[in-house]
Amino acid sequence: MTKIGIIFAMEKELELFASVTRNLQKQQIGHLTFYIGTINSKEVIALVSGTCKVNAALATYSLIFNFHPDLILNIGVSGGLSSSLQIGDIVMGENMVYHDVWCLEPSLYGQVQGLPAYFQSAPALLKQFPEFKKGLLCTGDKFICTKEETDEIKKHFPAAFAVDMESAAIAQTCFLNHVPCFVLRQISDTPGKHRADEYDTFWKNASQNAIKLFYKVLEKIS
Repeated sequence: MTKIGIIFAMEKELELFASVTRNLQKQQIGHLTFYIGTINSKEVIALVSGTCKVNAALATYSLIFNFHPDLILNIGVSGGLSSSLQIGDIVMGENMVYHDVWCLEPSLYGQVQGLPAYFQSAPALLKQFPEFKKGLLCTGDKFICTKEETDEIKKHFPAAFAVDMESAAIAQTCFLNHVPCFVLRQISDTPGKHRADEYDTFWKNASQNAIKLFYKVLEKIS
């Protein structure tokens, strides 16, 4: 049986997940609550990581250490950095990088010393969803709100697609522990550009859309 770890962004997503999972068990490990069950003959282990890089890395490592998944799937939200993105679009993290890391030369900007410059989602899964856009996700411990902040990120990463607070930390932890990951992000806003009504509408449907996205990915994982 394929074993899949799933890291959600919000408690509401976890509640929806739990309501449709067979043989559901709940397990508390440290500060984290894991929900374990089966969906479509696959064992699934889900949790909410919490915001920012340290929380994301701790949750990912605990998931790997305690449950040994074959794949970790992260579904969350991101701010759009590309003019081609609209609120509600789904972006696959082809590569993930930190926009707030600088270890001096010879490391590249965004590169943790001794590690790859970029972390990557599972290539086989990237190919299975041609309907989704894929690109570079930038991660940092700051909620990006203004055009000045997005311009600063784009200065270092002109190809940046979206920005969030967890994806690169999840991908780094998976890389170090030899577990493939697949990062999917819903675009919640475009910093400095979005309209309030679009933003509010997105959040009304965000959790339901995340669960639909989860099932779509689950169907294609062998």
